[in-house]
Amino acid sequence: MTGDSEPSQPRARRELVVAEPGLRPERDDRFTRLRRGVYVDRPVVDASCADGSAQGDARGRDARYLTRIRAVQIARSRPVFARESALALHGVPFGTEPPAVYTAGGARTAKKKAGVVHSPVPLDARDVIEVGEMRVCSLPYALADVARRRGRLVAVSAIDAALHAEAVTKEAMLEALGRQSARGRARAEWAIAFADGASESVGESWSRVRVFELGFAAPELQRWVEGPTGRQWRVDMRFERPGQRPVYGEFDGMTKYGELATRAGRTGTQALAREKQRDDDLLWTGDPAHWVWDDVLHPARLERILTAYRVPRVRSALAMPTTAG
Repeated sequence: MTGDSEPSQPRARRELVVAEPGLRPERDDRFTRLRRGVYVDRPVVDASCADGSAQGDARGRDARYLTRIRAVQIARSRPVFARESALALHGVPFGTEPPAVYTAGGARTAKKKAGVVHSPVPLDARDVIEVGEMRVCSLPYALADVARRRGRLVAVSAIDAALHAEAVTKEAMLEALGRQSARGRARAEWAIAFADGASESVGESWSRVRVFELGFAAPELQRWVEGPTGRQWRVDMRFERPGQRPVYGEFDGMTKYGELATRAGRTGTQALAREKQRDDDLLWTGDPAHWVWDDVLHPARLERILTAYRVPRVRSALAMPTTAG
């Protein structure tokens, strides 16, 4: 897997000074200091935040985090990147920007320093690979580690993405999990079992976790539906309602219609008209229910939507943290 955004390239101060003798990057508006002795071009950093769309925000977030990781690579001697940092280098999305860069291995004491969290756990040779010039925990190991330590949203979305790309298997993750601490193992085993490579985006994965947390019946994923026009449409989720028409659950990213138009060479208005035709076709056999990121981030809103469409509830809602964990 690869990332969607090419990160800006940090450079060591000594490299900048060799290229431009007399340069003092700490006093030069062309550069932003990332950490001691490491700088990046300021216009590139600013550009990563310039797109106001949800997808643009995600691209900028991912690029910023990769830049932070590359800065640590310059500042430290051959670190092994772990957890979410390893996932970012493997190109696996998970929907948040981590608060730190994570490394592992070696005999150093576990601690957080200058935005880096290090875990001095022994790493088996099979659990460390190279991505370009960087040493990184293998994908199965990193996914299992994140699943032990993070909440359901982050863990499931990362595993879903890796499974969807056919970059990993559940068996490989469970094997790697067996070489890790027992702490959080039950949580990781649940996330691995729950994950489904049929999910096609972080938003769909987070939605599916919220459906579970809220106690609603599990949906079928990526089902094809044929309408009266004879066209077939694939829906994100299909909820069965005994004795009633099914509900077609649709996660709509904030840039959905713009993305659809760009892909098909249409205007936004044409893409919106196509989506209306799609919903008209879906209404022939079921009831389409739409939600957006804000509904996923505020689950009470998603709960109201699913309740209004009478999606069956199979148990009480679980306690949910206020963040992705």
